[in-house]
Amino acid sequence: MMMRKSLFAATAMMVGLGAAPAFAQAQDWKAEYKKTLDAANQEGELIMQSQPNQQAREFLQREWPKAFPNIKLSMSVIQSPQFAARIRTERAADKYLWDFALSGFTISYAMGHEGILDPVLDSMIDPELKKPETWTGGWEGAFLDVTKKYVFATSRFIAGPWYDALKIDPKKVEKDKIKILLDPDYKGKIVWQDPSIQGAGTAPAYMLRKMLGDDGLKTLVTDQKVTMVAQQNQVVEALARGTQWIGIGPPVRPLMAPFVQAGVKTDIRPFGNGPEVNMESIGGSTLFIFNKRPHPNVTKIFVNWFLSKDVQSEFAKAIQQDSRRSDVPSVADSDQTPLPKTEYMHTQREEDVDPVDEAVRLVGEWRRQAK
Repeated sequence: MMMRKSLFAATAMMVGLGAAPAFAQAQDWKAEYKKTLDAANQEGELIMQSQPNQQAREFLQREWPKAFPNIKLSMSVIQSPQFAARIRTERAADKYLWDFALSGFTISYAMGHEGILDPVLDSMIDPELKKPETWTGGWEGAFLDVTKKYVFATSRFIAGPWYDALKIDPKKVEKDKIKILLDPDYKGKIVWQDPSIQGAGTAPAYMLRKMLGDDGLKTLVTDQKVTMVAQQNQVVEALARGTQWIGIGPPVRPLMAPFVQAGVKTDIRPFGNGPEVNMESIGGSTLFIFNKRPHPNVTKIFVNWFLSKDVQSEFAKAIQQDSRRSDVPSVADSDQTPLPKTEYMHTQREEDVDPVDEAVRLVGEWRRQAK
């Protein structure tokens, strides 16, 4: 009875303060959410394309059934070029089989221009999600496509190379910074997730070209005998086993947990947290939503669930990458926390596609020359 009286008093106070419209709006969106959830339970399934990050997939496979036990989550992990080709082939045959993707961003830009995607904001029911101030950088930061409609970055962190402090003196890294990649002492001791394969190693090609210049990047590729690998776990394993001392591409330290738990002694560190050795990254957690999707209501429920403060907080911890939500605390270690009021180079927005592709092309050309 006391709780009911308190609720009545609070409501009366809001009305007295002229807050009735806001209160009515809150009730309206909750009613819309309930109606959407009822329809979603009838649809009963969600079909998504996911990123290769195992921690991200395991989080969704674990937490979604807890929140929505009546809705099956069907998740696939397909290489971006193959997935794009598949989508186009299916749609040419009037088959619309996918709801959305929470994965890499590169294929999404063309899809936005081809009329394959729906605006992300259209799936946001919670008014908190529709406020640009909820997201670091506002809509300009959160949307990666030039139209600011279709490709939504849910994560934001800084990313650069990693090194093994058991093998390389941290004072030397602090002194030489990115140019340590060109030090002959580390010839044959650098591993890079192949930038020609869309993934974590692609954007660093552009970053390193900007930081080292063409001559420096060419020296890295042709003289330093960099080991190119196809998958991010190969970079991590090479540093864990000590066969390589510097890793380029994936966030090595957060992915080192299985080796640490197995008793492997490591001291993997970033080159620092300044803009001279890092780019701003959005990882593989970009959201884009297909039009004519088979489960439109479930998709809306997923978007509002996944982008909520509580879920974003736990997801950030699971993948060790900061959420773009401005009200979610950083999970980054102090040596990976962006410096305040500091601009970092972008490499993953739609306008960066051409310079990234050119950097990747040059790396490939120089690799062929070095053989």
